[in-house]
Amino acid sequence: MILSKHKQHRNSKYLDWLRSRPCVVSGQKAECAHHIRLGTNGATSLKPSDYFCIPLLHEFHTTGSMALHIVGEETFLAHFKLDAQALFIKYLKEYLIEKHEIYYMLEGRTREETIADLIGLIENKLPKMSKVSKKAKPKTKAKADESSPKPPSITESEYYQKAKELKKQRDKELRKQLKQNSPKTPARSLKGQEHYEKAKEKRRQMEKDLRKKLKERQKQHQLALKEKISRS
Repeated sequence: MILSKHKQHRNSKYLDWLRSRPCVVSGQKAECAHHIRLGTNGATSLKPSDYFCIPLLHEFHTTGSMALHIVGEETFLAHFKLDAQALFIKYLKEYLIEKHEIYYMLEGRTREETIADLIGLIENKLPKMSKVSKKAKPKTKAKADESSPKPPSITESEYYQKAKELKKQRDKELRKQLKQNSPKTPARSLKGQEHYEKAKEKRRQMEKDLRKKLKERQKQHQLALKEKISRS
């Protein structure tokens, strides 16, 4: 299943858990979870599935000069060498292990198939009430009071349009600047920078610790199963 065919899943517990993870750029504890629209089931005015998110600091989400909402998703992911699908798989696997003690170890599956499998495993663990489809709303709706003025849409406001135009201009200028100042292979432009190297080292250490933790949990799980079988 390609990512655009998925439902717009909503799982607040998964988002809360994701915000407790390290920021994918800095390695510090994240402050928010960003929904990735690029290559997923997100669209204009349509939020992607909660399972297509990455943890970020506010600095890299909205406030910094290289914030995702300033430079755009495509530039952001390329600049920081982030593979969105690989990150989705990483966090979905970790969540299944930590919250449900489920170890996904199937091989020979495509990324899209793996993501679909992992989402299915998580969705099956949700309470039945949360998966009941919403009842269709009655077609007849009460007429609004014509005497009261309709509140203007935020997208029609002058402030919104100016902010939108400013973002486009800043994005264009930043892309031009990156193109002029960066070598042909943008991925190499960060090598040697202190901030990048520290973040990279932190991520390596965290991945190493996580692998160790997963191995220990898997070993404990296997021992528990053997003990349970021997008792029976």
